[in-house]
Amino acid sequence: MNKTLIALAIAAALPVAAQADMTLSGSVSTNYTDQGVVDTDAALSLSASEVLANGMTATATFDVLDGESQGTASLAGDFGTLTVGEITNDAAFQSGDVGGAVGASDDSDDGDTTITGIHFSTTQAGLSISAQVNGATGPTAVTAAEATAASPADVETRGSQFGVSYDFNGITVGYAYASAAANKDRTATSPTVTGNGTGVDQAMTAFGVAYTMGDLSITAGKDSIDTDTDFNVSYTTSMDSLTVTASMDNDSEYQIDLGYALAGGLSLAAEIDSDATATSMGVSYTSGNLTASVTKTDDKTTDASVALDFGNADLELARDGGTNDGETSVTYTVAF
Repeated sequence: MNKTLIALAIAAALPVAAQADMTLSGSVSTNYTDQGVVDTDAALSLSASEVLANGMTATATFDVLDGESQGTASLAGDFGTLTVGEITNDAAFQSGDVGGAVGASDDSDDGDTTITGIHFSTTQAGLSISAQVNGATGPTAVTAAEATAASPADVETRGSQFGVSYDFNGITVGYAYASAAANKDRTATSPTVTGNGTGVDQAMTAFGVAYTMGDLSITAGKDSIDTDTDFNVSYTTSMDSLTVTASMDNDSEYQIDLGYALAGGLSLAAEIDSDATATSMGVSYTSGNLTASVTKTDDKTTDASVALDFGNADLELARDGGTNDGETSVTYTVAF
């Protein structure tokens, strides 16, 4: 027999490792303002997902944003989902804080709400459990030793979180715990690492209840630091083209959102907030790939924008009334 045919037959009989399908996506965005500032941002993302022989699904992602990279690997099955790499700062805690007693933490440097760590979640018979460990460094890998008084920075802190909730007949009860804040602040005037001042903090617990019945939603929550019990009542109703959402919290602060859709792609929106200095109002118009909007914000400035959607490319002309007494910018974005 021909040796080549024998070699091909042997190769065909050997097991071959399956290759997961990979997806590549990204974007490049350039922004120019009338102040002469040019800013270009680039992002690249690679992701792959594969169903394993045991029925579980393995997923991997790798993201690059402005030169900083971050990867995530996860494994999902009947047991739940395990994620290692980039995770949300307070995902486990917030899953148990169903009453909304504690706001989400963020990184005051850039508004980032992610950190490097390990997260696990599962739901069985109405019982949801989440647990995570936050790593001591984030995407910028700034440690407490590196963040000195001369070079202040937010320092990601090692800690663990736990959240559990149970849903029965429209009522959800939950409990949350965090051993430490997701990040700490070190400033030039305060070289000692302190709490982040907002969101989840050290040794914090929270208990909450949420109830939903049709368009009515009620939440109540209490954390171990705040002496007050937080609650919120919200109701949403729609009448033809008009949508109204009204809510009130424990501080007797109320907010009413109004939305009205007119014929021909025209829509109106308004927000009445007891804690704001003025009511915000806006009008928008959509026709084909064109979207235009004008908004009078609650700080009494006016924002306006005109955007064109060309599929994988977008062009926007915008005016921000609250920046530099009215900053105008042009942004061009190409995505793939």
